[in-house]
Amino acid sequence: MGEQGRISATDDKAVGGAAERGATLFPCSHGGDLARLQAEIAALKHENGLLQEKLNAALDGTGICLWQGTIPTGELRVFNLQNFQVGDMAPHFEQWSAKLHPDDRAHAIGSYFAHLEGKTPFYEAEYRTVSPAGEITWLWDRGRVVDRDSDGKALRIMGSHIDITQRKAYEQRLADRANSDALTGLLNRQGFGKAFAQQKPQGTGALLFIDLDDFKGINDQLGHACGDQVLQQMADWLRLIMPGSALCGRYGGDEFVVHLHRDVSHHRLAQLADALISRMHGYVPKPGCSQRVGLSIGIALWEGEALTFRQALEVADRAMYEAKARGKRAWYLLQM
Repeated sequence: MGEQGRISATDDKAVGGAAERGATLFPCSHGGDLARLQAEIAALKHENGLLQEKLNAALDGTGICLWQGTIPTGELRVFNLQNFQVGDMAPHFEQWSAKLHPDDRAHAIGSYFAHLEGKTPFYEAEYRTVSPAGEITWLWDRGRVVDRDSDGKALRIMGSHIDITQRKAYEQRLADRANSDALTGLLNRQGFGKAFAQQKPQGTGALLFIDLDDFKGINDQLGHACGDQVLQQMADWLRLIMPGSALCGRYGGDEFVVHLHRDVSHHRLAQLADALISRMHGYVPKPGCSQRVGLSIGIALWEGEALTFRQALEVADRAMYEAKARGKRAWYLLQM
C-alpha cells in the first residue's frame, strides 16, 4: 500500500527489538568503552539483518506483502514488494484510495475506518486497484491497529495484502460456466434469471419467449447431433439480430428468451420477431432434408413498473401459445 523497500536492519526500532529478545548491551560507565559499545551494536544489527533475511525469504514464498500505516499523517509504507513493481504501491492513504476501483472504494475504505474507530477487531477487504494503464489487480487486504493514544485514537496500523487476481479469474470462470449453456454459449435459465434481476427492469421493457416449432421431428429423423446444430444456429441468429444491449438465453430444451429494455416500440419488436422467423423459415438443417423448423414467439411488453423474470415470463408464455394457436411460425404480443 505504500513506500516500498525490504525490511531493514538499520531501523533503530529493529535494534531495540533485537535487544528485547535477549541480546545484551554491555553497560558503559561514564566515559567508558565506546568501541565495545559500537561493536555490540554492530553485532546486534548483523543478527537482526540475518533474521530479516530469513523473514523476507519466507514471505517471498507466500506472496504476502507487509505494510504499515501512520494514521495522523496518512503515510503508508510497504516492506516487501513481492510480485509488485516499484511504483505500484501508493505511499499515502489518499493515493491508495484513488487507485481503488470505483465499485470497491466504499467497501474498502468503510472497512478501514470502521476498524480505526474501534468498531471491528481488524480491517479486512477484497478489492480491485486500477493502474495508470488501466490494468486491474485484485487484492485481499487485512490489518490491525497496533498503537493508539491515551484517548483510544488510532496512531499506527500494520497489515498485509496478497494478489488474488488469478483466484478471482478462476472464480469468474466457474461462475460463467454455472450460468452459461454449454451447447449454445448463451446464458442458461439460472444465469438469465440473475442477469434479468441485476438489470432492474423498470420503465419500458419487453421479454421474448421463443419456442422452436416441430423441433422434435429434427431429433427423431435426423438425430440429436443435427438437433444440436439447429439450436446453435438459433443462438447465432440471436447474437446477430438482437441489439447489443439485449439479454439472450436458452431457457431449456428448444426454448429461448430475450430481454429488451431499449427501443421496444411495437414496430421495433415486430421487426426483430419477423427477422428471426424469416431466418428459421429458410433454414435447411441438412442438405436434401424436407423437415423444417419454425418459430413461435410470445412477446410481453410492459411500461412503468418493475417486474420479476417470473412475472414477465408468464405473460410471454401465454403470448407464445397464442402464436401457436394461430398457426405457428408467428409472433404475438401482450401488453401489460
